[in-house]
Amino acid sequence: MLDASECPPTFGTDPSMVVGIIAGGDHALRHPIEGAEDDPVEAARVVDANHVNAGDVVVGIAASGTTPFVRGALARAKEIGAVTALIACSEPPAAMKAVSDILILPIVGPEVLTGSTRMKAGTATKLVCNMITTGAMIRIGKSYGNLMVDMRASNVKLADRAERIVMMVCDVERDAAREVLALAGGSVKLAIVMQSLTLDADSATQRLQAAGGVIRRVVPSAPSAKSDGQADGAGA
Repeated sequence: MLDASECPPTFGTDPSMVVGIIAGGDHALRHPIEGAEDDPVEAARVVDANHVNAGDVVVGIAASGTTPFVRGALARAKEIGAVTALIACSEPPAAMKAVSDILILPIVGPEVLTGSTRMKAGTATKLVCNMITTGAMIRIGKSYGNLMVDMRASNVKLADRAERIVMMVCDVERDAAREVLALAGGSVKLAIVMQSLTLDADSATQRLQAAGGVIRRVVPSAPSAKSDGQADGAGA
């Protein structure tokens, strides 16, 4: 759920592209509904309610590898023709393997508190989810070098980051970065193309569209991996 919620601001994705589903629904995020994970029929219904189709990938997360809700969701997704994957921290039984096209098994060993899978298993699972979404976003052109060029500048912190990215890639001062971002409607990717190729917004948009939105096909010389030394994060 957390990884899915981070994709729109980080990669500029539509919220429907990466969707997090938990047994018991969103209410269960703050109010645990333990029995919900035992219902494979409800899982199949939820898959249908989310309009999963053959072009989708459905990733089930079950630390034990046995959760009925996850098995039901993967079974229904497989019937539909979607690609199915399972993330588990224990060797799953044959029934779970049968509905999983891909197995991702970070075996973390016994927890410090027996059965408390929110610890090592939870941490390992979050790392795997990070790798899956980050790798996928890179493949579809959401990055340029090691920079997030499709991020949404939805707050002051992200607006500052957008300016820093344009400054870094285009080797311009902040005022110039801010100006081209304004002309680009806040789009970092578009601003980089405009500045790098001396194009107006319409021409740069056409170039990007012709390249399938992949900036490195338009401006081939991506920056080498570097950082401005600032780490960003948020907490409650």
